[in-house]
Amino acid sequence: MKRRFLMTGFLIAALALGGCSNLGSKTSDKNKSAQTQSSNKESSDETVVQDLGVKFKLPTSWEKIGAGGAVLDESEMSFSFMCPDDAKELGELSKKMDEKKVSNNGKIDKADEEKLMNLYMEKIKDIGSILKLNKNDAEKVLKSDKYSKYSKKDKVGELNNYVYYFVYNEKINDSNLSDASKAEVKKIEKSINEFKDSIKPIDPSKIKSNTKDEKASEESINGTISFKSKTIQGKNIDSSIFKDNKLTMINIWGTSCMPCIDEMPELQKLSKEVKSKGVNVIGVVADTPDEDNEALAKSILDKKGVKFDNVIPDKDLHEWILKNVKGTPTTIFVDKDGKIVSTALVGTASKAEYNAKIDEVLKSIK
Repeated sequence: MKRRFLMTGFLIAALALGGCSNLGSKTSDKNKSAQTQSSNKESSDETVVQDLGVKFKLPTSWEKIGAGGAVLDESEMSFSFMCPDDAKELGELSKKMDEKKVSNNGKIDKADEEKLMNLYMEKIKDIGSILKLNKNDAEKVLKSDKYSKYSKKDKVGELNNYVYYFVYNEKINDSNLSDASKAEVKKIEKSINEFKDSIKPIDPSKIKSNTKDEKASEESINGTISFKSKTIQGKNIDSSIFKDNKLTMINIWGTSCMPCIDEMPELQKLSKEVKSKGVNVIGVVADTPDEDNEALAKSILDKKGVKFDNVIPDKDLHEWILKNVKGTPTTIFVDKDGKIVSTALVGTASKAEYNAKIDEVLKSIK
């Protein structure tokens, strides 16, 4: 199965919360989900996507049904949605598959995997895509087989040597949907022109990135962390390691979360700096156990120079993540007994911000 179609319970849980978790940093208090593509919020209404050099406003009807976008590459952002009832059905099936996979030490049942993928492809509904095309190639690309499924290919702007299009169908495929879901689809169809008119090219070099200025949000997560498993490198590890330090910072990340991966060099530096304070840093790879993801995680850690332990969740820890973690990265802090002793940080943070949080927590547990 291709990785882009691998739907785990962790990801589907994010969908079921009522919003797509990969629309960049345009989030709400109800869904502070995973950080992904390099985008930022320009105003209360607009989302800026630096990768493409565009800004747009999602119609209210899209947000209500959880429609969102994913940057596929530097030339395309695709928009789709899944109705809540369908997301729930998919989530239940995925959870069962995840539990079975954990019990089988990360081995995937190919029949289950195919069933999940087929259901996902049946239930996910495509709205359209924003395309950023070189002026010299635009006509050829638009006529290619890749975009032949779209009846409408409307130009929405030009900037420098690029031309921008929104490609879509006026009628969205609503087969296999309930009557209630079909009604939601009608609302999306009626607001396609509203969305299309909101798309504006913007020079990426003139976008003020807020990556450095944004702070991770704080969220209350309770519980005690316990596990007996292995690290990505194959070393036996369990939660008794907490007893060796005053505090342990646990960074929960995923192999498809680019912000998670981008902050790893800083986390490695942090792990060295805080040892003198009696603080240990470990990672937990949320989308494992999974043979492919474990291999990918090992490659990522090697490339980023990460030396601290990264844990493959056992069944109990895996279930705890599914119940308590809305997106990656999420960072929690536990004492010698594995008890969570502070609010969690949801989203990436700078090394200085992590240090400040660590100092704050250390003072509170003295």
